[in-house]
Amino acid sequence: MINPKVYYRVLPTDGKIFRDLKDYYDGLVLEAHILEQYTKFAASLISTLEKPFFVDPTGKLALLNVEDISDKEWYLKIVDAFNLSECLQEGEILVDALEQNLDKFVESSISYQREKIKQELGGLALFGLSGNIEPEAVLTPYFLIDDVRSELYNLNLEILKVAIRHKGDSNLYAVIFIEENTLFSKSTVEKILSDFIIDGIDGVCVWVADFREYGEDAKSLKKYAEFFEKLSGLKRPVINLYGGAFSIFLGKLGLLDVIVQGIGYGEYRNPYSIPTGRQQKMYYIPRLRKSVPVHIAEELISSISGLECSCEYCGKGITDEIETEKVKKHYILKRWEEKHVDIKEVINEMNETIQNLEKDELLEEFWDVVHHLINWRDVLKELTEKRQ
Repeated sequence: MINPKVYYRVLPTDGKIFRDLKDYYDGLVLEAHILEQYTKFAASLISTLEKPFFVDPTGKLALLNVEDISDKEWYLKIVDAFNLSECLQEGEILVDALEQNLDKFVESSISYQREKIKQELGGLALFGLSGNIEPEAVLTPYFLIDDVRSELYNLNLEILKVAIRHKGDSNLYAVIFIEENTLFSKSTVEKILSDFIIDGIDGVCVWVADFREYGEDAKSLKKYAEFFEKLSGLKRPVINLYGGAFSIFLGKLGLLDVIVQGIGYGEYRNPYSIPTGRQQKMYYIPRLRKSVPVHIAEELISSISGLECSCEYCGKGITDEIETEKVKKHYILKRWEEKHVDIKEVINEMNETIQNLEKDELLEEFWDVVHHLINWRDVLKELTEKRQ
């Protein structure tokens, strides 16, 4: 049985959770803006946990228009560290200027991924924190590709070539950041794979912008799976930078090696959205493979039989008073169980849940929350039969 790896994006609020549940995930991902703001915390966490990790260098900079973040202190520090200052004008990264400064930008980005934590650990040695901390891979800096005929597509390819020159002894992962509609063009997909998976590239990371696995129809899910199937056929490790339970199950079919998310968030990301503040408390319902607001979870669990969780963090039931820490630990535990369960059991369980909803005449009432199970069941069943 294939068990994909589960990596979590690091937030400074989750340090205790990562330490307490060290045996229930495979690695960590540090986004550059988090690493820049909380360097001491990140260095201490990585040093003490001794888990594989890598740094996501340009997630927050992946759109050329950076006006909404240009006044952030961390942004100004990253711009300086990446040698981007000369490429900025009125809240926008200028392509022409970036092309002229490409070597410095790419080399600085790779150096940042390799050295930032090690530099901080030098200062933390007084506290007994030390060690040779190396990311398991470095990522090419990247920008959103909306068309393979665009200047941004060519810019990403140039970045790739420069990164290969500066990779040194590191494993270098190409990042393919694309719009969902790209998946529907066979010729476009073939061109991307041919252009990005070249000599010198040791693996690949994928971000399909705003791809919400539980909100997509069966056709989109199939195209999503086909893309990863073609990538996996190129015999390099494949990481989904934003994925949820559906990606975990694709990993169990051998289409993905690593799935990245946050603890209860980050199973998708819309690069155009602007965070509006604190998010409401979400609870992961294992049998539905989906996180919902806690008050909705209460309603679902009381209305649909078989949705209760008996893990040590859920206690006697779910209410608004449940501690955030317990909700997050429950999420990690259930995700860990998902990566180990047999894919046929997953499909059978989905089918059973759907049949029970139909029998109790609840499918229509809760359609918005449960309909993804039908698409997932059908697509996963087809993929499983195809790969037998």
